[in-house]
Amino acid sequence: MEPSEKKNVKESEDILRKMLTETRQIPVDHVPYAFENRIMAHIEAAPQVAVNLWQQWSQSLMQTAVPCLAVMILVAVLDRPEATDPQPQPAPSAPLTAQPQSIDEELEAIVMLAIETPALDR
Repeated sequence: MEPSEKKNVKESEDILRKMLTETRQIPVDHVPYAFENRIMAHIEAAPQVAVNLWQQWSQSLMQTAVPCLAVMILVAVLDRPEATDPQPQPAPSAPLTAQPQSIDEELEAIVMLAIETPALDR
């Protein structure tokens, strides 16, 4: 238990103890007819706090699943690119073609080094 929960439990026990001591001092003549039955019915009718955190979490996720799906579909529909007006692609220039070749050569050198590495370990 966390310190705040222990404090709440202690406070509720103190309140209950105080209520019991005060109600014991009330004469029996002043207690209404079927008072305990009405109190028990009121306690049973009160909504119980869900103690299970996983149950609360799953209920929250299930309640938010449909609105999230609706928002996702709305964004997908509104954000789709227009197919009627394609953008022309610029022609690659000479410096751009030289760069991929050097990248390919570097990649090939790395792959060859990786292949030859086990032979160096022997």
